[in-house]
Amino acid sequence: MPGVWRAAAYCSGAAVIFHSPRACAHVARSMDISAQYRALANGAAENLKPIPVVSSMLQEKHSIFGGADRLRACIEDVVNTYRPKCLIIANSCVAGVIGDDVEAVGKESEVKYGIPVLTVPCYGFLDGEYYQGYFAVAEQLAERFFHKQTKLENTALLIGDNGGPWGHYAKEVKRLLAYFSIKVIGQFPGYIPINELPQITAASFSIILGGRGQTYNGLTKIARLLEMNYEVPYLQDGYPSVGWDNTVDWLRNLGVFLHQEDLAEKAVVQEKDKLFAFADKVKKITQGKRCVVCIGRMLMYFHPAGILETLRRLEMQVEAIILFDNYNTKERKLMVEAVSAQCQAPIIDQTAGQQLLETVDLVLTTHEITNNQDIKQIFLPMLPLVGTSGEIEFMDCIYKTLCRRGEKGGIVYV
Repeated sequence: MPGVWRAAAYCSGAAVIFHSPRACAHVARSMDISAQYRALANGAAENLKPIPVVSSMLQEKHSIFGGADRLRACIEDVVNTYRPKCLIIANSCVAGVIGDDVEAVGKESEVKYGIPVLTVPCYGFLDGEYYQGYFAVAEQLAERFFHKQTKLENTALLIGDNGGPWGHYAKEVKRLLAYFSIKVIGQFPGYIPINELPQITAASFSIILGGRGQTYNGLTKIARLLEMNYEVPYLQDGYPSVGWDNTVDWLRNLGVFLHQEDLAEKAVVQEKDKLFAFADKVKKITQGKRCVVCIGRMLMYFHPAGILETLRRLEMQVEAIILFDNYNTKERKLMVEAVSAQCQAPIIDQTAGQQLLETVDLVLTTHEITNNQDIKQIFLPMLPLVGTSGEIEFMDCIYKTLCRRGEKGGIVYV
């Protein structure tokens, strides 16, 4: 259900109904508040407002008598209150157990009120998860609102979320696109007003905002849909992820895609000069400092290569890689292989590394270490900063943490 809302969260003109008990809507509200906090933390002047999300407020009696009439009443109230141009209905586990025919109510309401009503064919945790709802809404929005348009030269459409238009990821991609005089005309799904959706197929091409596994596969499906049905090709194979090598690959890949390889090489030179100049500036503090990297996430969600590359660039001494105890045998083996390919430091468990944590200058960790407040920690985020700007910001965080005076421990969030 949160995936349904997130796919339309800032599409002004839309409204979302959770056919659910009241508490389910609290999840979306919490996500909205968190998104606003992130935007403020990034220094963004947020000028987008989230669309309404309303619960049909199913109660115990509806589990016996059904909740279809309750949904009809909710739709009428939302239409009269918000005057939406599009209505999207997300189903809860309760609605699935009751067996309400939400799709039929949606079609009926579409005729009655004369606006598109989209329903998602999954019911909470019964048969779906976050991205199933997210991609279902994206596909239906494309089907209902997209039309072929005359192409606008030197324009791109971003596909995915990663913190929205004000997030670090989108801002870094836009900055790198400026080398090629490419302008971003929108970010889909979730951030384009309903009345502007038909125009986004005028983009010259689209760019997928990263992701791995299921996320990347789903975003690629949207990109392929745009390519096949609306002649909007997409940039494949790579994105400006963590690490200089990935950024170089992305820029060169973009240069080939745009037939502007010379511009790509100029961009690589300028970005390299910027990155290495900053590294040289902070190495007077970072050089020779002893550190430990603590990892507790699965390889699917955390790749250590970029972090270790940055530490090498800063000429820091990695004393050990500590793997936390939450791995099963298979996951631990995969992470050991990934780390060993990038670093010669010993790989140890958290029991063996406990004493070492107290002696090094810095600990970089995927999970907060709370049993010792004297350890100076940097928390490695789930969504790492990308591109040259991301690596510079990460190096700056290491530099400033090592420069701190007057207190030994504490944790810093990148």
